[in-house]
Amino acid sequence: MDAPRLNALRQEIDSIDGDLHGLIRRRAALVGEITASKPAGGLALRPGREAQIMRTRLATHDGGFPAAAVYRMWREMMSAFSLMQTPNLKVAVCRPADQPGYWDLARDHFGCQVPMVGYESPAQVLAEVRAQPTTLGVVPAPIEADSAPWWPLLAGRDPTLPNVVARLPFLVMPNARARGITALVLARIEPEDSGDDRALVSLESEQGFSRDRLSAALAKAGLPPYASAMDQVVAGVHHYLFELPGVIVDADPRLRALEQTLALQRGTVATIGAYAVPARP
Repeated sequence: MDAPRLNALRQEIDSIDGDLHGLIRRRAALVGEITASKPAGGLALRPGREAQIMRTRLATHDGGFPAAAVYRMWREMMSAFSLMQTPNLKVAVCRPADQPGYWDLARDHFGCQVPMVGYESPAQVLAEVRAQPTTLGVVPAPIEADSAPWWPLLAGRDPTLPNVVARLPFLVMPNARARGITALVLARIEPEDSGDDRALVSLESEQGFSRDRLSAALAKAGLPPYASAMDQVVAGVHHYLFELPGVIVDADPRLRALEQTLALQRGTVATIGAYAVPARP
């Protein structure tokens, strides 16, 4: 390719860069207008809308530019705009010394601008989120092998208790340090419908139930079949965690119907949040 043609292509790239930067500044100005129209002090986070935006970007992307790079660009922008609207936004990350991958999950999702602080245990993260309404938490996703599960703590009625609002990674990064790990994001906001979600429902009971009994009870209460179920016993009390399609709120009458169907006398059913189903690579 001759030098004049090469220079013309580079000038076109420079022009496109200027257009991109101008659009980012325009987007920031619109975010500023939105911020000015809302009451001060709230947490500017829309997990459901963010998931919808990312699904659209990934679904409409084509060409040689990597889809994961498109994802990272938009995640950086959305997190930076959230920080613009919530200047004291912070992320508390459960990052045990032997599991650094959770820090990577949080950084890939919340970007390089939002401050992050590491903690050794989910309980410490939960305490930080409860203490500060603009602090988000990132904790390992529940597994059956947990000796001290954190998620039953979310089933209480205290207004400082957060909800699960997202699952990480939403898109697996090609250079992820620890593949196969997942985390949940905690925030003191209500979960938001993204169009393809999983609700997390906690059931606490002094008596144990078989999976068949639980499946039948869910159906009788009008709830959908669970995508997964977990049973952990803490101090003699059974704690069940169901993943159900959609977003379910505590006021949903089907939850009370589930309590009645199982004849829970000293037990409760509660939602602890919901998350957008992650995108497939």
